[in-house]
Amino acid sequence: MKNRSLIIFLLCITLILLSIIYFPRSLLIDFLFYEDEVKHSDLIILNSGNSERMKKVAELYHSGYADKVLLTNALSSDSTIEYAESFGISRNDILTENAATSTYESAHYTKEILLDHEYKSAIVVTSNFHMRRTRLAYERVYHDTNVNFIYVPFNHESITRDSWKENEELFMKEYKNLIGGYFLYFDGVITPVREWFEDE
Repeated sequence: MKNRSLIIFLLCITLILLSIIYFPRSLLIDFLFYEDEVKHSDLIILNSGNSERMKKVAELYHSGYADKVLLTNALSSDSTIEYAESFGISRNDILTENAATSTYESAHYTKEILLDHEYKSAIVVTSNFHMRRTRLAYERVYHDTNVNFIYVPFNHESITRDSWKENEELFMKEYKNLIGGYFLYFDGVITPVREWFEDE
C-alpha cells in the first residue's frame, strides 16, 4: 500500500510539474478560484486564516443570507467572537469551533456541529485563491450527508487571477496543498508525503 501511494504521489507531482511548464499560467491560476452564486442558507462558516475574511462574513450576515455564523478555529485572533462582534455580528448568532488547525480540520470539526443542529445548508467563506482546496475538503468530509454548501470567497484586491507574477509563491504553495488534499486523508499515505503537505 505504501509503495502504491508513493507511486501515485510521484506521478501526480510529475503531472503538476509538466502542467506548470506546458499549460498557460492563466488556466492554472483560474482553476484555483471558485465561486458559487450566493443564496440564503442556514448559516455562514468562516474558515479562519486571514483577518479580511470576516469582512465577507459580515457582509453576507447583514445582507440576510444567513442568521447564524460558525467560526472555525475561534481561538485565532482573526476569528474570535470578539472580532466578529466588532463587525456587528450578534454574539447570540455565533457558533464556534476551537480545534481546527487546517482547512481539512475546519471541515471535519464543523461536521458534528452542523449535524447536531440539523443544518441543511451553509455558505463557506475563505480567500478567493483558497476556495478550490476548501471545496475539496468540505466535499470529502460531508460526502455522506445531505448538507448543501455554497462557496463564496473574499476577494483580495492584490490577489487575483491576473496577479501571477506578484503572487507566484503563494499560488504554488496553494497548488502543493491542493494536490496534498487528495492524499492526506486516505489510509496508507506514507509519512514523508503527509509531512510535506503541512496545511495552513
